[in-house]
Amino acid sequence: MYFEERKNKVGKIFYVANERYADPLTGKKKRASVVYHSNTVRARRQAERELIDKIDLIISKKQGVFKSSTLLTFDDLKRNWFETWKTTVKPQTIKREIVVINRLSELIADDILLDSVTPLLVQNCLKEYREKYHSTHSTMQHIKCTLNKIFDYGVLHNAIPFSPSRVIKLNATVEEKREKKKRKEAKFLNAKEVNALLSELRGRRNLNYYDLALFLIGTGCRIGEASALTMNDIDFENHLVTIDKSLQAHDLKVDEFYLDTTKTEAGERIGQLPEFVIQALRRVIERNKVFDKHVENLPSSVFRKVDFLFRTEYGAPITSHSFRQILGRVNKVLKLKCPEKYGFEWTKNAIPHSFRHIHISVLRNDPTIPLKEVQARVGHVQEETTNGYTHLLSTSQEKSVEAISRFIEKMGVNENIA
Repeated sequence: MYFEERKNKVGKIFYVANERYADPLTGKKKRASVVYHSNTVRARRQAERELIDKIDLIISKKQGVFKSSTLLTFDDLKRNWFETWKTTVKPQTIKREIVVINRLSELIADDILLDSVTPLLVQNCLKEYREKYHSTHSTMQHIKCTLNKIFDYGVLHNAIPFSPSRVIKLNATVEEKREKKKRKEAKFLNAKEVNALLSELRGRRNLNYYDLALFLIGTGCRIGEASALTMNDIDFENHLVTIDKSLQAHDLKVDEFYLDTTKTEAGERIGQLPEFVIQALRRVIERNKVFDKHVENLPSSVFRKVDFLFRTEYGAPITSHSFRQILGRVNKVLKLKCPEKYGFEWTKNAIPHSFRHIHISVLRNDPTIPLKEVQARVGHVQEETTNGYTHLLSTSQEKSVEAISRFIEKMGVNENIA
């Protein structure tokens, strides 16, 4: 450290304490200084202390760019990642991840030092956890995915030099691979299976489920997107639907349902509607008018008054949960009666998302429909995502509308129903 005597513009004397230090980012020598105005021992000692503090602050700030001294244990890293990550996702995603976060405390001790976490340690922890809880391959993949995100956060903040979970490969057993393929196949329906499913839905007491199925087949919408629709979203004159929101109902009471954005930014779109979907929507609207009049004449606490198009018998919006329940009952009926009624064994497990699979598969099986048109219609960004929905076998949406209309005509659903 060295000291200088200087004069300002008006000739007044002041003093400067100087010191050189190594920049932690570049290693180059730099200079810092502090000004003081009295040439006394006390003033000089005070300037020395201030200069030391100033240099320490400069270095710590620059080290903070590439060092993270606060992340010492796995719990430190886990909590810091979660607080940052949860601001980037939706509430229902946070709820699902909290379950995994709680499991991680059993997987890896919270107080273990990050320097002690190695790939072998993580692999053994995963193995022990799976054996202890007899977890499925899918569950373990979810846990490893969360670990990857946590350790990647640690790498980004220089708490660890590399992710110890990235190099670990989880291998499913032959039986697990078969079961996964079987579950996936059960969601896909061919033409005769769609026909049987629609016929059974048409026989349900609440025909809104049948018309909802037609809407989902005709548009490829996600169930949450369809649940959020109101009359304001339908342009009957131009046969268009605006998809710009989704109804969130998972683990919530009816009064707690809320509207959220679509699953992805690309999910916001305008879709062209086939005529059979327009007719289904008109039937739904007429039923809603009858229901609203009934509620007006015979009010009851069990009835709900909402603006959503697709409603249950009590007026609440049809959600993934309520539709899944109906489809579950239909699946059971078909397993028992399908051979007698339709001439084949029912081996499928229809779920709300099955209708989106049907829509995309029909369009991708028509070689005249460009992939970009399919992506725009269903709100996909990545080609891999769209191709992941295809089964058995790839601007205007007219070709899509024509293809799905031809498919639905084979089902014989163009007849008038109440």
